[in-house]
Amino acid sequence: TFHVRDFLDNVKKRGTPINALGLQSHIGSWDETDKGRSDLVEWRKFLDEVSGMGYDLLITELDVNDRRLPADIAKRDAGVAAATRDFLDVTLAYPRLRDILVWGLADNISWLQTWDEAPRKDKLPMRPTPFDAQLKAKPMKQAIIDAIKAAPARQG
Repeated sequence: TFHVRDFLDNVKKRGTPINALGLQSHIGSWDETDKGRSDLVEWRKFLDEVSGMGYDLLITELDVNDRRLPADIAKRDAGVAAATRDFLDVTLAYPRLRDILVWGLADNISWLQTWDEAPRKDKLPMRPTPFDAQLKAKPMKQAIIDAIKAAPARQG
């Protein structure tokens, strides 16, 4: 089994210059289980471990798979925004988090629209990004802004 801590320890022992860990943050409902808050508890444990090793953190790919959320757009967008805010509130609590990159800004160009492994059962297009197909801001955009505003100050 691959463990990030073991990998980072080995890399550090070899003298490889790594200052930060990129976090692919494809969050949301990827399987049929709904772990909810327990996922965030595990996430916090992971971030404690990695940041305790002295690495900065970078969110390199943020989007939300909405496959288990209701078809209703308002409810779905609210669920995506809530998942984003919960995730960012935990992750931004770590001052070593330096950057956040979303993995696509508009729904219609998201890679999730063509990914066959976790489609919506109702076949509706996913709404995983901060803007819809017409580039209108969705609640996810405000969730990102609010989480950043609420985050602890960063140094330098």
